[in-house]
Amino acid sequence: MSTFLTQLSRRSALGGILVRRNAVGAMTFHSAAASRFRATQTPRLFGDEVPNPQTVPQPAASRIKGSYHWMNERAVSIISVPLLATAFIYGGHPINDMLMGIVLPVHAYMGFQQVLLDYFDARRWPVISRVLKYALVAVTGLSMFGAWRINTTDVGLTEYFAKLWNANKTKKSSSSSSSSSSSSSSSD
Repeated sequence: MSTFLTQLSRRSALGGILVRRNAVGAMTFHSAAASRFRATQTPRLFGDEVPNPQTVPQPAASRIKGSYHWMNERAVSIISVPLLATAFIYGGHPINDMLMGIVLPVHAYMGFQQVLLDYFDARRWPVISRVLKYALVAVTGLSMFGAWRINTTDVGLTEYFAKLWNANKTKKSSSSSSSSSSSSSSSD
């Protein structure tokens, strides 16, 4: 068998199969000579637009900040449940309306803040991320101001949303009563 392998290693016309002896004396098979493959520089798939990781500023890692943020989100969610239940059971109350005017916009702010952190990373889109963060703060402040105005100068948040919820029913009942009164007057 070794004579066959020796003859095989001497032949060069067998499709590039080489049989060599290593330092121990065992024969090894090689599919091609090493000189056929030269290391070339790999082509760059992306140009200079891909940033170097050393040059991108990394935010300071803070495990405590993330855990406090998560706990605050859970606390706001848990607080909103009894506020809404109280509004459904007892109706409008000034203290409950004021608390809802604070808790519900803060709850929406925290939810949209996570959306912005997930989809508009500050390292990838620094300008858009900053603009959207300021816009979120402005919209949250305006919604708190609007809730305060409804609570102090109008009927309160609970009654306001009850009116919105029943507006279509009130409209149908008023239009049906006006049509019945007009039909009764025409029959006279």
